[in-house]
Amino acid sequence: MKASLNWLTNYVDISMPASELADLLTRIGLAVEDVEETPTDIVLDVEVTSNRPDCLGHIGLAREIAVATGAEFRPPEIGDLPTEGNVEDFTSVEVHEPEMCPRYTARLIRDVKVGPSPNWLVERLESAGLRSINNVVDVTNYVLMEYSQPLHAFDYDKLAENRIIVRRAKGGETMVSIDQTQCRLDEDMLIIADAEKAVAVAGIMGGLDTEVGEGTANVLIESAQFDPLVTRRTSRKLALMSESNYRFERGIDPVGTDEASRRACQLILELAGGRLVGGVCDAWAEPYSPPEVSLRPERTQLLLGVEIPADRQERILSGLGLSPRRDGEKIVCKIPGYRGDLRREADLIEEVARLHGYDAIDVRQAVSHRVVPAGRWERLRGLVGRVLSAQGFDEALTFTFVDDAEANLFGFESVVRVDPVVRRSENVLRPTLVPSLLRSCKKNQDVGNEEVHLYELARAFPAGDEGELPAEYTELALASTGDLRDLRGAVEALCEALTGRADLELRKAELSGLAAEAAVEAYLDGERLGWIGLVSEQAREHYSLENPPAVASLNFDALSARAVETRTYKPIPRFPSVRRDLSLIVDEQVDFQALRDAVEAVAQPLRVGMDYVTTYRGKPVPEGRKSVTIRLEYRWDEGTLRREQVDEQVAELLSAMREELGAELRD
Repeated sequence: MKASLNWLTNYVDISMPASELADLLTRIGLAVEDVEETPTDIVLDVEVTSNRPDCLGHIGLAREIAVATGAEFRPPEIGDLPTEGNVEDFTSVEVHEPEMCPRYTARLIRDVKVGPSPNWLVERLESAGLRSINNVVDVTNYVLMEYSQPLHAFDYDKLAENRIIVRRAKGGETMVSIDQTQCRLDEDMLIIADAEKAVAVAGIMGGLDTEVGEGTANVLIESAQFDPLVTRRTSRKLALMSESNYRFERGIDPVGTDEASRRACQLILELAGGRLVGGVCDAWAEPYSPPEVSLRPERTQLLLGVEIPADRQERILSGLGLSPRRDGEKIVCKIPGYRGDLRREADLIEEVARLHGYDAIDVRQAVSHRVVPAGRWERLRGLVGRVLSAQGFDEALTFTFVDDAEANLFGFESVVRVDPVVRRSENVLRPTLVPSLLRSCKKNQDVGNEEVHLYELARAFPAGDEGELPAEYTELALASTGDLRDLRGAVEALCEALTGRADLELRKAELSGLAAEAAVEAYLDGERLGWIGLVSEQAREHYSLENPPAVASLNFDALSARAVETRTYKPIPRFPSVRRDLSLIVDEQVDFQALRDAVEAVAQPLRVGMDYVTTYRGKPVPEGRKSVTIRLEYRWDEGTLRREQVDEQVAELLSAMREELGAELRD
């Protein structure tokens, strides 16, 4: 915001040089980016944070300066204005959407003389970066920059039936704004209308048809409060920006709405003459009730580490307009409408610290910091990184949003989407991390990195039931341009590191985004952990990948719930193991999991392991069957196994698999 030094001195005495004032404002949280001297004024370019819309007006800045310097704060004195008649005899206000327009006020001034503004007003507006239009419009802009309350002046005689209706726009409704923009309105937008048509886009800009010009005699003054989010969405949709919507988007003082309206009437009567009609049309959905927030002076000392007398704290809060009062050991404040950012005790303590001076807080030579051990989540995350790094994987950090097509590829038709006005493309919260990793594979491919092994551990956001929040969970996703078996091995190594075992149950499945014959669901203790597979041809083409990567998606919340951090010591075996490779001829539809299940169904205490070796199809194996080679491992803790003992164990397994699966031992 550009603030005029001459303007500020109307409300507070400033005796320091402009450079010192700029330094003071910066110290109290209102950074001054530039100080510009003009022939008649000094202009400060103040950076105002989004939580302080009250400081987007000269009065708000003057209040801050007064508290920081101890000078007297002198807001404008409006007093009683001469009136005649009753405004309700001339106009009315209907608000159809009170949640989008909590307050709307209208006043009427008759028989004004529209003309040029005096030099002092023109200079004030130019110092704030605004150009002069005419005395009536200039007054509304002046009050905007004074109170941080946007106003609008309508030509009363151009309003159909001389009344105001605040409503949603109708689909297909149009309006030409003051800057001659053709606005195509829709039902999500709030407009100001007369009895026939839209005359302003609420909170943003008035319409060309009802603007105040040389022929205007009667002026209706609007001062209102509009919903920040609705204003922002409408502004972005219409690509229409103004000083008004900049303030409405940050929130304005609902109480100050009426005061700013009276101030505008005072100045119009002074500069353009006319007669103010008595009363005000005030549609206020819920009058403001100031909340009370308490401050404990000793808590201020505890948080800041510096002693500030309670009387000093009370004076600071009083200067901010918080009406503090003592209640035992507490200071109770009433929060005015222009300080909606003050909600709790810590907020009040921050105000005390800011205006007492951060530089008054001692700087110590040593800082104490309590060191605590890493929590369970940090330990498990570190373990994931170490295991997958050892498997050749690199961690990826990717963007949280994808587009609809990517979500649909992997079977997510119902998604969580942000408003397209806020984010037009890639506006879907990713239901799985896999699309993000596939994008990374594509980027690596484009720069010549053929070997890509990535993992990411982050939140995923599948849609919840209708009307419910997303079914958010922590997902571990992997993507690799290597062999699918290597990816599966990495998953098994991770499960073993976390849970102490790698006995994943893999079941064939048909999953969106994965190749039909290369997709499985992973289960641990009967609970589904996720899936593993090769990317389908459709997904490969979508990402323009040369070869389909292997991918995996695991529910890390479910996996970490089974993590065992304390392991039982087991000594290295004293006696060697015996391994036997068996080539079993089975039907084509028998998969490795079925073989594993058949083996595990036979209780054999000496058997310590079973692994897959290879699969063979072709002569002399009959058509429709295949040869699957598995490796069995046996060990006895009491001594070295004899061949006869192992043969008995193997024979027992062969008999069970012959009966269960029709398996035959290949010669």
